[in-house]
Amino acid sequence: MSTDRDTVRSYDAAAAQYAAEAAAMPRWVATEIDAFVADLGGSGRVLEIGSGGGRDALELEKRGISVRRTDVSKGFVELLRDSGFEADLLDPLTNDLADPHRPGTRYDGVWACASLIHVAREDFGAVLGRLAEATRAGGALHASVRLGDGEDVSTHGSVAAPRRYAETYWREPALRSALTDAGWIVGEVRRCIGRPGDRWLSVRASRA
Repeated sequence: MSTDRDTVRSYDAAAAQYAAEAAAMPRWVATEIDAFVADLGGSGRVLEIGSGGGRDALELEKRGISVRRTDVSKGFVELLRDSGFEADLLDPLTNDLADPHRPGTRYDGVWACASLIHVAREDFGAVLGRLAEATRAGGALHASVRLGDGEDVSTHGSVAAPRRYAETYWREPALRSALTDAGWIVGEVRRCIGRPGDRWLSVRASRA
């Protein structure tokens, strides 16, 4: 399991409230969506890892991108389904990533915004490699991780439920190395600020 069990339970317990709190699109994420859609040429089929409440998928679809919504949290998957969207329960470390709607066809890109922060460091390379294998040559990747050192357990935030979110932090050299080793060509790693004190490394890459 690539994601800490308590982390999944925390999301399951408060999926609807978390989705409501995350509904507003941060400026830095909007910028990354612009770049991602441009890299895809305004069309294509994308695997989203960690769809959450579905905010990013909706914006991508407005731009002409077809999105396969997935999440490791059953709570988010049920929330998306209840809202009328197709969504799959999927762990990118252990589950088959193949697109059920396009057997034998690889994705044109992978969108993983603020979701791989929950992948343990020892599993990170394997997850990136599996995502690369599921993506066509030249396909686009967006992935954002927290900037920093080591690991932490986050309990901050306003979700009204017991929270234990295991998070892994990265520095740019190690992140670039992990991506390259996994079969990605790194185009750019941007430093982004979300909420006060929220520091991100935002990756724009393509499949080698």
